[in-house]
Amino acid sequence: MNLPPDIDDEAEKPERAAKHALVRAVKQLIELTAHLDPNITDIKTVREFTASVEALNIRMDSLPSLHAQGGLGTVGGDDGALLERSGISGRSNPLAAPLQWTLEPTRAKGVAIYSSAYEGPAGHVHGGFVAAAFDDLMGSAQVISGLAGYTGTLTVKMLRPTPLNQSIDYEAGIKSVSGRKIHVWGTSDCNGERLAEAEIVFIAPRDGVRPR
Repeated sequence: MNLPPDIDDEAEKPERAAKHALVRAVKQLIELTAHLDPNITDIKTVREFTASVEALNIRMDSLPSLHAQGGLGTVGGDDGALLERSGISGRSNPLAAPLQWTLEPTRAKGVAIYSSAYEGPAGHVHGGFVAAAFDDLMGSAQVISGLAGYTGTLTVKMLRPTPLNQSIDYEAGIKSVSGRKIHVWGTSDCNGERLAEAEIVFIAPRDGVRPR
């Protein structure tokens, strides 16, 4: 299973780097489980693995949890940051696809290598993950405008199928700002070939409070 390396691990505290390593291991378990062939795998072996995973779940359930602090969206700090907790690209969320975003002064950039766990059409990424990646990437890019809002309209033009197991390059930036409306563009490419283009209109809250 191919995963892009975590971008900032070398500069991270050992505790957070260790959690990210655990997340990658869980993602690999998800990948292997999704493609386990039940027709030729010994049922006793499957049940043994199930028992092992259930035992691990019980052990982890006894550990300190961010749920006790109100959940991922309210804890604040590094744990509450969208790039850490997002279900689409969060580095600490094993549900997230293998996406990595970095925010630059004028745009957001990213990279993804989708394994076959994200397959839709044979050999290609499910269109739902394609759209979700843009929503997440462009949601990060919108803060460059100085505002932040909720997704109002998302339009994705899929020019070519997004391939599995290849490096997909993403970019996004601000197109314009009109009152509370933040217009953001996004693109994805593979080996220099344009795969998709997207536009989003984010709507900033009237009270000026940024979405978490």
